[in-house]
Amino acid sequence: MCSVGIGKDQIETPALLIDLDALDRNIETMASYYRGRKGSALMPHQKGHRLPAIAKKQIAAGAKGVCSTSLGLADFYVNCGVDNILVTAEVYGSCKISKLIGLCKQANVTATVDNVENVRQLSEAAIANGAKINVAMELYMGSGAGVQLDKTRAFVKEIQKFNGVSFRGLWWHEGTLAGVKSFEDRKRMEFEILEQVASARDEIEDAGVSVEMLSGGFTATWNITPEFPGLNNIGVQAGSYVFSDWGSHLIQGIEVFDCALTVLTRCISRPTPIEAIFDAGMNSCSDESGEDYHLITGPKFKELTGVKTIFQREELLVAGFESPNVTVKVGDLLELIPPHSDTTAKLHDQYYGMRNDKVEVVWANHGRGRF
Repeated sequence: MCSVGIGKDQIETPALLIDLDALDRNIETMASYYRGRKGSALMPHQKGHRLPAIAKKQIAAGAKGVCSTSLGLADFYVNCGVDNILVTAEVYGSCKISKLIGLCKQANVTATVDNVENVRQLSEAAIANGAKINVAMELYMGSGAGVQLDKTRAFVKEIQKFNGVSFRGLWWHEGTLAGVKSFEDRKRMEFEILEQVASARDEIEDAGVSVEMLSGGFTATWNITPEFPGLNNIGVQAGSYVFSDWGSHLIQGIEVFDCALTVLTRCISRPTPIEAIFDAGMNSCSDESGEDYHLITGPKFKELTGVKTIFQREELLVAGFESPNVTVKVGDLLELIPPHSDTTAKLHDQYYGMRNDKVEVVWANHGRGRF
């Protein structure tokens, strides 16, 4: 592991860098918006950076807790002192249910449910272990898991038949909005979704059941979800904003958050005047597939113009240039901006936190591989 204080040119490549100034700006931009909002708060997702150190920065800036799809990551976070977590995936299997019970005894952890059999399993395990498991119903939003909106009231009634589990509320993910670049279109579509959520909540509460928790939204709706007048107390699950990436800028039009995560790579060959080979590749900087899995997009260079094509193999990157005038020499260091920061972050064992081109902090990536 490299030493704090060394220059960027002394880091072994490829390496995962965090621009700490950009990270701090992104956290503050998001936090400052939510400080002025009553009835909503940030509950950032952790599936991207997977770093308790960053989660604690988010909480210190005002976030009321965090979300994690992975129970293993939630377990890691609880052991690192993060104690308010919504697990945004259903928990199955005796090993995971046992782990969930242990977490519920240590922290304010809420599990996701969307079918009665799973509720039964959680109930039986909780009773056997003298525990209480908080649960939230996932709502189906056109893809993924969840309870269809016209069945939510009936499902809550089923939950209430079981001891050992306590219904807390509803959560949802509007993944269908990820590719909507127009802010006005995205706002209109989000408000249509939230109208349905509000109706589901009202039906449940009309049946005499309190809906204490509401959680939804993501980075693309960070400043839309809280503006909906029909819902209060929403924990917004924006997460990828801390690092951002060129996909968020280009596809979603969310340019207010800076690209804080890059992969440092070194040119190792110039086989022709219009080609250069770098020591990065898919094993260090993820590609991203399009909706039909045929269009593959790769990283972009942070400060290099004249690049025509980028092709990644597992551990090499081939850059094709528009002309032989591009001045890249063997040994030169460049930074790559990934198309999707979430899937790149978990490829590395450590993050190098950089300020003024020097290593200020090294964070071990202990969150990777925790499922």
